[in-house]
Amino acid sequence: MTAAVKTGKKNLRVLVVDDSAYNRKMIRTMLTDMDEVSKVEAVSDGEEAIRAVLSDPPDVITLDLNMPRMDGFTFLRWLMRNHPIPVIVVSADGGEKNVFKALDLGALDFVVKPVRYASERINEIAEELREKLRAIAGKDLTPYLDRLREKRAASKTAPARPPKKSEVSGGREGLLVIGASTGGPSALQRVLSELPEDYPFPVIVVQHMPPVFTRQFSMRLDRNTALRGREASDGERLEPGTILVAPGGHHLVVSGTDRHSVQVVKRTNMDRFVPSVNITMSSAAKVYGKAVIGVLLTGMGNDGAEGMSRIREAGGHTLAESEESSVVYGMPRAAQQKGAVQEVLHLDRIGARILELTRSQSGLKNTRSGGTKKP
Repeated sequence: MTAAVKTGKKNLRVLVVDDSAYNRKMIRTMLTDMDEVSKVEAVSDGEEAIRAVLSDPPDVITLDLNMPRMDGFTFLRWLMRNHPIPVIVVSADGGEKNVFKALDLGALDFVVKPVRYASERINEIAEELREKLRAIAGKDLTPYLDRLREKRAASKTAPARPPKKSEVSGGREGLLVIGASTGGPSALQRVLSELPEDYPFPVIVVQHMPPVFTRQFSMRLDRNTALRGREASDGERLEPGTILVAPGGHHLVVSGTDRHSVQVVKRTNMDRFVPSVNITMSSAAKVYGKAVIGVLLTGMGNDGAEGMSRIREAGGHTLAESEESSVVYGMPRAAQQKGAVQEVLHLDRIGARILELTRSQSGLKNTRSGGTKKP
């Protein structure tokens, strides 16, 4: 268990692990400049990182994955088994599969390097890296790691079952929209894995991620839940039992009245969160009104607060993850403070509550739970 972040300034200790001497220097400089950081140590591979953790445990680690001698994955396995400390993966573009593997091993978040080679452009990640470091430094990883272990055990033991016929016939329409950021991939999979293959509403997921990563994430949801999952494309219809993931670098807008669909909208230079939970939820409230279920999970910042407010004003139902189970309680807290949240629930309760609301809202007598993956 890691210690809580200390109060006051100049108190955070950071370990930078990267095999590039240039990247180590640049990342160390951008973090040393932070008011909150008292010490930044830099090492070149996993073996040196283990020695550093054992001699003077940091509050947070930035980790490259492809390194000589001991790579980032081997180090992560050792770290999460022996001395759990919050980790931010700093990965080159094109390594999305490696990033998701690292998240499965216990890393909390990631930042994408603008290029694969050593370059001054690494300074482009400074603001994002600092913000994420502030959000997760000193976080107690015990609940998060327990959830990852449960997910791995379930994926090994869950029996395959034949597809079921949809129960949507005769039910009323609805829409489930879920937003998340830091810690979101595992939280989303936890919630969505409880929805059955015949879930009668379309599902939209807005997870703060860069382009390409959202496509990979949608494929993971397709494999690891009973629902069909894919990255949303412009003009696509909203269909029951299908998860559409908002594409990175764009916003996803719900449109239409009779034949509901989505539009992929370009970001502007003024947008802070892309894709934006606010934009998707607000548009969903306009089209679906009281038939929307809005859910806000772990994440830093305040994206989603306005969108959840719009859903509640339209007569829909809003749920937010509790501080107890959130990796970062920024987004749920902002929505709660705005008065946009009707229920605050532990992550373990959210899937079941969605099913209860769906049964009530759709008019169906029963919506089965226990969403093991279709074969």
